[in-house]
Amino acid sequence: MELSGITCSGCGSSDVTFDAENRILICNQCGKREYYSRSQLAMNGKVVLVLDNAIKAFTSGNRETARRFAGDVLNVMLDSLPALFILSYLDEYELGKYNSIRDFFREADGIKEVEGDEIRDLLKLFIAAKYNLRGYEEEMLTLVIPNMQSPKDRDSLENFIDTISPYCISRYPSDDFMTEKRCELYSDIAANCNIPKTCITLLKGIKTNPDSPYVTNTFSMRARSEHFFNNYVKRVGKIISSMKKSDYSSKFAQAYAEAEKDFISELNDNE
Repeated sequence: MELSGITCSGCGSSDVTFDAENRILICNQCGKREYYSRSQLAMNGKVVLVLDNAIKAFTSGNRETARRFAGDVLNVMLDSLPALFILSYLDEYELGKYNSIRDFFREADGIKEVEGDEIRDLLKLFIAAKYNLRGYEEEMLTLVIPNMQSPKDRDSLENFIDTISPYCISRYPSDDFMTEKRCELYSDIAANCNIPKTCITLLKGIKTNPDSPYVTNTFSMRARSEHFFNNYVKRVGKIISSMKKSDYSSKFAQAYAEAEKDFISELNDNE
């Protein structure tokens, strides 16, 4: 794919060559070399159109068409995050290239000046691919959140978190995901965003997580139950207590207090 509608800023000629690796436009008429930023490339009409086609194809399940369009985007904008994600996802889940998605998140972490439209496009892609992204919840959140700090993005950010996190949390096979680092992440999000669905799912996990003694019927195994209490129940309490003040935050605090009381009661009854 060639850049469309771009002319040399020196002589006005449309006889130009674009060096995608270095983002340099070279005029074949006067020899002028002009650097293009990521934002300039991201706003190029043809890049926008082809990327939109790639996203539509991916979200509708037409994965080979998505691959073709994403490849066309990368011929011009080598570090387009949405296009990179599409190819990484297809490489991993269709070609079996292990760690392609993890490599995508590593590469994305190193890109500065990420464009807002790129992040908004990634939200669509992440939601469409959420079934296979359960192991990348933390990576998705830590990529998206710092790049969606504008007030105008708040609703979209909250909706994204409250779509992705409940889905992932309810499908984790154990309480291992609730590390101290993850607890801090959820607590920070809860303090700044309205995420009731995520908090409800965390509360439900006290009784539904596969490691919960409610599920395994192992309250009689004191050490195991206390481990779940300390590593899941108490951390959920910290997250709930961090919730942004709202009409329902006090109700969540009350619900947690009751859940904690019931859990301790079960422990004591099985001594």
